[in-house]
Amino acid sequence: GVKPFAAKLSNRYEVWKHRVVADAVHKEGGLIAMQILHAGRYAYSPLAVSASPTKSPISPFKPRKLSDKGVEGTIADYVNCAQRPQQAGYDGVEVMGSEGYLINQFIVARTNKRTDRWGGDYANRIRFAVEVAQRTVEAIGADRVGIRLSPHGVFNEMPPYGETLETYVALTKELKALGLVYLHVVDHSSMGTPPVPQSTKDALREAFGSTLILSG
Repeated sequence: GVKPFAAKLSNRYEVWKHRVVADAVHKEGGLIAMQILHAGRYAYSPLAVSASPTKSPISPFKPRKLSDKGVEGTIADYVNCAQRPQQAGYDGVEVMGSEGYLINQFIVARTNKRTDRWGGDYANRIRFAVEVAQRTVEAIGADRVGIRLSPHGVFNEMPPYGETLETYVALTKELKALGLVYLHVVDHSSMGTPPVPQSTKDALREAFGSTLILSG
């Protein structure tokens, strides 16, 4: 979680609280998806974990590197978290692979120093994102799963790097193969960060070939 006792939806006892929200949106004729995330090194907790033990500037706690078993367990946690919103009446989930949260921490070389199947070259660094997406699709259906990415985000020391475009095009092609309902690409230039180049947006649009959401 983000911090001890933070709001969450990870067990059946918390479902009813969210049903109120979903029902209210549906009553007005809307659809609603829940963003699901793992804070990783952002967590304000001595139990924080990440791809590597690289400390975040917004937490005093240095994260513990997830073991291979820990990575698999965390993927299972994502799937469990994705299933709960369906029970609460949400229409789908948006997997947060952006803004420096755990999936982003695996993607970016600066925060992923691993040398196993979850790290190294970008083909391995995107593996965690792909596995989370694939197993979530298997659990609730591709038509209920979108994903949010921030290829040029700089939030909390997560800057673009030399292989940014190649990394995200490769990831996007994997996500396309899973049939995700949409790809959400974040551009925070309105808040003073470098804009996402139009060439990157075009490349991701071509690689995904379906609904692409661009937002600030």
